[in-house]
Amino acid sequence: MTNLSVKLKLSNTLATLLLIGSQGFSFSGWFLRHSYEFGPRDFAIILTSILQLLLIGFTIYQYLPSAPKDVYEGIGFWYLLIAVINSAVSILWFFHLDLFAFVGLLWQLATLIFVYHRLRDYPPRNGTDHAFVNAPFSIYTAYYLFVVLWQVFQFSSETKANHIVHTFIIVAIGFVSLHLVDYSHRKDWVYALTTAWILLGAAVFLTDTPHIVALVTVGILVSAVARTLIPNWLDRLNRRFSSWANRLGERTPLLSR
Repeated sequence: MTNLSVKLKLSNTLATLLLIGSQGFSFSGWFLRHSYEFGPRDFAIILTSILQLLLIGFTIYQYLPSAPKDVYEGIGFWYLLIAVINSAVSILWFFHLDLFAFVGLLWQLATLIFVYHRLRDYPPRNGTDHAFVNAPFSIYTAYYLFVVLWQVFQFSSETKANHIVHTFIIVAIGFVSLHLVDYSHRKDWVYALTTAWILLGAAVFLTDTPHIVALVTVGILVSAVARTLIPNWLDRLNRRFSSWANRLGERTPLLSR
């Protein structure tokens, strides 16, 4: 593939540095006051850590000759915009400007959805493309859809701990994930697994109806992912076995008669 422009490479590198810095800043207070007990935010920390590793891979991958130039150019400078908005939202939350931060959060989600939607025109060529180009934006979009829906109901004490609200959020993000993995041509199992991980974290610490609904949704999503991946694995295994059998037949013609 042809090399990307220097401006785009520098833009993506700066974006990754901004994201890692701003996300680290957001979680710094939690790290300083963290107890030894495993809490709901630990699930988010693990997910964010995986996302950051993949985004670092996304940044390094663009410098390699095998990088898909058309995909990086399709993403363009939108990745940098996402990083800038993310940094601004982190600062606004820090200064307790909650309303402005939430507006920024909406802008960030809208930008992520735009990039995620654009990536449907660039299916991954191989596992490397999928891991370092498509997967990060699947995780990012799934996570921030949950964050926005959750934050919508955090401004009122009546809806903050309401079981009906929690159930609605679980069903809403579960429905979107199930559609993307089971009914969409994208078969986005990364998005579905991300949502399943988020809901598993919620199920551990929720009670009553939301707890049950979250566990059921996790089971549905995991089974949908299995329906997507297992046939592909079996098909690859069958092709590989056929290839081995053909090679063996070429090397031992007497046995193939």
